Amino acid sequence: MENIFQTSEIQKNFYVDNVDASKRGKCFSISDTYGYKVEKARVGDTRVHDANFAFLSTTLAKLHTKLYEPLYFVTYAKDVPINVGGGFVDYVSYYTVDWAGIMNEFRNVMGNNANYIPRVNAGLSQKRVNVYTWEVAYDLRFIELEKMKKLALQKSIEEIYQNAIVAGWDLFCQKVAYEGIEGGHGLFNNDDNVVTTTIDNSTTTGKGFEGMSDEAVVSFFNGIFSYYLSDSNMNLAVLPDTILVPTFVGSDLTSRFSALYTSSLRKFLLDHNLAVDESGGEVKLTIASRPALDTMGTAGHGRIVAYKKDETFLRLDMPYPMQHYITLPNIDKMSYTSAFVGQVSEIQMPYNQNDTELGIITYWDFTN
Repeated sequence: MENIFQTSEIQKNFYVDNVDASKRGKCFSISDTYGYKVEKARVGDTRVHDANFAFLSTTLAKLHTKLYEPLYFVTYAKDVPINVGGGFVDYVSYYTVDWAGIMNEFRNVMGNNANYIPRVNAGLSQKRVNVYTWEVAYDLRFIELEKMKKLALQKSIEEIYQNAIVAGWDLFCQKVAYEGIEGGHGLFNNDDNVVTTTIDNSTTTGKGFEGMSDEAVVSFFNGIFSYYLSDSNMNLAVLPDTILVPTFVGSDLTSRFSALYTSSLRKFLLDHNLAVDESGGEVKLTIASRPALDTMGTAGHGRIVAYKKDETFLRLDMPYPMQHYITLPNIDKMSYTSAFVGQVSEIQMPYNQNDTELGIITYWDFTN
């Protein structure tokens, strides 16, 4: 019978058989393994790379997966009603109605000798405001994407970029809403269309109401509501429910405690004011501080803004809210290019026509 078995030569394992049997299973030095000459070469910090092509020290470090991104905060969405939708547009338009020839309390009384009947006409005026298109893009290189796949972070690189873009969009919208851009106006600086009243705070010992009595401060806020009621013939529908103040006024109101109330003056004003009493509690007042108002006003000493927060009276349109528009590969840059687009309009105040007639928004400026 033919021998089908082939003889084989047993090769030594260099990494095991080269080590003396007495030293196997033990730690041994470079000189034990490679000899004295190698030891004298003083093998030092060899640049060994890990799976992420980073030095081994990266793998040996404790990695916190939480990302510490910049902190920011915007308030425009709390102060201004926002109307979303409509798609890409060139501008936003709306109509205002003017009643002409309206009868008075006597002209519509008909008698035997009446020779005319009062006529009423309604005129429509179209108003429009600018729309701003906000665009931004970023390039994400192919190799960076591959590297980031190796890291176990809370967010992907795409999310990190998108968070930065959203922050830019929010800050842009707040600028448009509060102060306007490109010569436009915002909620805080539309002096041509808003009645402005000065606040005599010449007796103050600091900014705003500092040094003035609590009674004087309460009287001022009630004076705002009294102005609306008297000039609108007691129309409760136009009473302000939002009063925005400089930060130093908000701090002062919260710091005041006296026998007049059981909490801070700020909380006292929210529950005890002319608007609440006249409306039977229907008006829910909000007083909020806004840093942008600290240096505004006729004399730059601060401005208080009062209005009713309702889309009928105050509005900001977002025909195309900021969103991811398209992502395409860019071979020249070896990257993916992502584009983001959004549209926001100027602030709209349909019932504020000029600075001499009562409008829903009013300004109250400190003189000192």
